[in-house]
Amino acid sequence: MIHNFPELVAFAKTLKRKRVAIIYPNNDETFNAARRAKEEGISDFLLVGDERLICESLSRLGAKEDEFSVLHASSMGEALRQSIAAVREGKADILMKGGVDTSTMMKAVLDQEAGLRIGRTLSDIFLLEFPEREPNKFIMITDGGMTLAPDLKNKIELINNAVEVAHAIGNTNPKVAVLSATEFVLPNLPSTLDAAALSKMNERGQIRGCVVDGPFALDSAISLEAVEEKCIASPIAGRAEILIAANIESANSLAKSTTYFAGLPLAHVIVGGRVPILIPSRADKAEARLHSVALGVIMSEYMQRGESP
Repeated sequence: MIHNFPELVAFAKTLKRKRVAIIYPNNDETFNAARRAKEEGISDFLLVGDERLICESLSRLGAKEDEFSVLHASSMGEALRQSIAAVREGKADILMKGGVDTSTMMKAVLDQEAGLRIGRTLSDIFLLEFPEREPNKFIMITDGGMTLAPDLKNKIELINNAVEVAHAIGNTNPKVAVLSATEFVLPNLPSTLDAAALSKMNERGQIRGCVVDGPFALDSAISLEAVEEKCIASPIAGRAEILIAANIESANSLAKSTTYFAGLPLAHVIVGGRVPILIPSRADKAEARLHSVALGVIMSEYMQRGESP
C-alpha cells in the first residue's frame, strides 16, 4: 500500500513508462514538472503547442530538447484537437492540461467524437497528504472538478471512481465518509439523506470494495478527537480516507483550502474515461504537477491491466 507522495513517485518509477500528452504547455511550472518526470524516469511526454515556444522554454530551463516529442499546433484549439487525437490513436496514454482552460478542455473531452468516454461518469479525485495521520497519510476529496450537483446516483459513481484510485495505490478497502454539515439525518438537508442511503447500500453490498458511512461533518470524518468528544460510533469516524462532498462548490473549496491555508502536498486525476486525465490548476507548482503525473501513470497502468471496472 502506498502511504505518501515519496512512495507514490517511487512506485510510478517501477512501472512501464507512459506517454503524457500536454495540451499547449506555456508556463515554467508545467515544463519543470515534465523535465523532472522525464529525468526521474516516471514518464515520457508529447508536448503539443507552439513549437518555438516549447523549444525555447525547454532550453531555458535546462531540459534536453531531444528527449521530448514536440507536435506543433498553431493555436490552442488545434493543440487540444491534436492531443485528444494522440490519445485516441494510442500515441499517448495520459492527457494533461497545459495552457488551455479546464472547461474548454473537458467540453472537448466529453464530446462523443473524441472517443474518450466509456459510459461512466468522469470525476476528479483530489489526493492530499495529511501529515497528522500514520501510516497512511493519503486522503481523497471528490468531486471538485466535474459533477456540479451530484444526486444519489452520481454519488455512487463518485464513490466507485475514488475507490478505483484507492485500489490502484494499494488500499483495498478504503474508508469512505459522505460529508454534510452534521452527523444527524435531517429530512430538510438532502446531503444527509444521501449519506444515509449510501451507507445502507454499502452495508447491503450494492457499493463494494470499500466501507461507507455518513453523514459526517468534516471534523468527525478526519479527527479522532472530535469523534471522541461527539461520542460517534463508526469504523469510519475520524479515519476517513475518501471524502465525498455534497456538491462541487464544497469539494472544490475544501480541496483548495488544503493548499492555500495548510500548504499540504497534492495531486489529482480525472477517472472514468478511456485514459487518466490531469487538470492541474494554473496555480499548481511543479511539485504538485509531478505528483499528478505519477498518479496518472499509476492509474494508466491499473486501467491497462484491466483492473478498472
